[in-house]
Amino acid sequence: MVVEVGYAQAWDLETRVPWQPISVEEARERDAAGLPYVVVYRAAGREAPLEVRLVSWRDHYVGLWVYDAQGRRTYDLDMRLLDDPARLLRRYSVGWNYTGPEMAEFDEACPRITVELFPDGRGRRTEEPRGKGGGAHVTVPRVRRDEH
Repeated sequence: MVVEVGYAQAWDLETRVPWQPISVEEARERDAAGLPYVVVYRAAGREAPLEVRLVSWRDHYVGLWVYDAQGRRTYDLDMRLLDDPARLLRRYSVGWNYTGPEMAEFDEACPRITVELFPDGRGRRTEEPRGKGGGAHVTVPRVRRDEH
């Protein structure tokens, strides 16, 4: 599979297309200045992107959205830059496991796993095998500082 990489100032959630495409050089400049930009990964012949990365160093933020072939987000990851600029905390993530191609994005019945982690090491992992409102199993993970 050939993966194409593109850059833009932002991502349009409604149309699932980059807003204000930019060159690789401009993306590098924005990165160095801490300004927001997105990186879009696409496969030839596929309408939906493979993934979209949202970067804004000034906001201490990196996000990741993974899409399936139907254009639904299957994974959402929110990472936060910690005091050490070489370290990111996986602050929040949710993964959806759509039961079929007809299931709508974020359908309430869609099985999902959500993980929330905090800089002090506390956290919560919620597994909802029958979707929202269908019961949940919650665990409380602890994350050591060296695991961020």
